[in-house]
Amino acid sequence: MLRRSIFWLLVLTLMGCEPFDLERKNFPVCAKPSATIGYIIDELDVTFFLENAQGDIGIVGWDPGDGKGVNRIGTRVTYNYQKAGTYTVSIAIGNTCDDTYTTTRQITVSN
Repeated sequence: MLRRSIFWLLVLTLMGCEPFDLERKNFPVCAKPSATIGYIIDELDVTFFLENAQGDIGIVGWDPGDGKGVNRIGTRVTYNYQKAGTYTVSIAIGNTCDDTYTTTRQITVSN
């Protein structure tokens, strides 16, 4: 009786499983992104862009480094600083393979 119960328990368990999906999956293949920070300063207005960009670049986030918490997204962005000074600008680059790259650069702006 115990053997028969175990047998039926096993049968019911296996029948409740979903069938295997044997379809071949294609996963993205990416080259790790990297770049340096390029910029053009016009008094307090600064245009940032990627220089020496390499690899697969999906999204780029910029932190202008002034503590205002205003971030920009894109490969080329313009930012207006409220006052002259030296700032540490940061970028974070990501791609569809979840590879990330970050770097910083100091800039000085004046009126």
